[in-house]
Amino acid sequence: MFILISVILFFVIIVIDIAHYGALFLFMKGIQQNEWSSPSIDFVPKTMVALTLRGVDPFLKRCLEGLLTQDYPNYSVRLVVDHPDDAALGVAKEIVESCRADNVEFIVVDEHFETCTLKCNSLYHAVVSLDPSYEVVVILDADTNPHRNWLRQLVEPLSDSRYAAATGQRWYIPASPNLGSLVRYLWNAAAVVQLYLYRIAWGGSLALRRDLFTKGNLLDSWKTAFTDDAAISESVKRVRSKTAFVPSLFMVNRETCTLKSFHRWVKRQLLCAKLHHPAWNAVAFQGILITLPLLVCIGLLVTGFLLGEKSLICWNLGTLAVYWSGVFGTLPIMEQAIRKQLRQRGEQLEQWTTGLTIRVLSLIPITQIVYTSALIQLYFLQRVEWRGVEYKIGPGKQVRLIEYKPYKNHDTENNSQSI
Repeated sequence: MFILISVILFFVIIVIDIAHYGALFLFMKGIQQNEWSSPSIDFVPKTMVALTLRGVDPFLKRCLEGLLTQDYPNYSVRLVVDHPDDAALGVAKEIVESCRADNVEFIVVDEHFETCTLKCNSLYHAVVSLDPSYEVVVILDADTNPHRNWLRQLVEPLSDSRYAAATGQRWYIPASPNLGSLVRYLWNAAAVVQLYLYRIAWGGSLALRRDLFTKGNLLDSWKTAFTDDAAISESVKRVRSKTAFVPSLFMVNRETCTLKSFHRWVKRQLLCAKLHHPAWNAVAFQGILITLPLLVCIGLLVTGFLLGEKSLICWNLGTLAVYWSGVFGTLPIMEQAIRKQLRQRGEQLEQWTTGLTIRVLSLIPITQIVYTSALIQLYFLQRVEWRGVEYKIGPGKQVRLIEYKPYKNHDTENNSQSI
């Protein structure tokens, strides 16, 4: 019986591997060329960039310096905090002053809706009073380091009337390749393919055409949303448009994290999709489909050793080898393609060593187990903490701010926008 299950499992893994490479093929094809029609003239509509702050992010200085020196002639910046005593406000003012920027407005929000997260609340207040002359709204996270042409590249797809939104994606290259950071790297490498295929936007680099607010009711959506980016899918559908993926905008994140903080972070990422994105069922099914056979295989392998069944051991060792070759085999292809994009814009990249390759390979099962644990816990999740504030997740995808609290300084890890 165990042998039969092992044989079936072996061929199931082969099918999964084929699906992996099929998805990778579509992803690779997508990042090799722009999917929108390039404008015949310089496309630089009047644009507002909204950056919400809560606490001082580790890379806030680099983020702001990059944002304030964009090669873009017609943009302004709104920096938003939810309390006047937030340390990020003073730090941001110093950076703006040192850059001698005159296109920055500071907004201190004194109204905190109980029906959404503080980030969505801040974005709402950043946009609701915006002058109608602005054609594009851009959202930027404080852990994103925009290069000089970032804004031009992000806004360009909106010149094509088929697109109402344009998004980049993050790519992790942690400064310290510890356990948590490498597990996050592995998870994200798989996730960016899903994000591309399902057109899930990323709020770290996100451009929105103005009609998403005037016709797509995005402001109303933000007032009851857990996250700003996943919530745009319904607004894009309302205006009968699409979201463009910008292949040149893989934004490098060099922050490190622990395994514990990654587990907390990935639960929140999954919750965003579960609450707001129509592709959630496909995302959850894919997570189970990839992980369950691996766990069964490991269980059968242990059983084989306990029973001394050599054929059982061989079949499941073979299955694991096929699994690893399928999952890990896609990584060098993705890594090489994305690093090529990064080098073209002058990004300094550390060398990928053989030792690091071995470490990453060994962490694939741990990544799957941690991810599966987060996926299971998500269905029992009733409260979630984000930047020092707790939210209650109720029936009907309701989000409730339990109690507003000004931000208090935590350790560097917890200051990270991505954690």
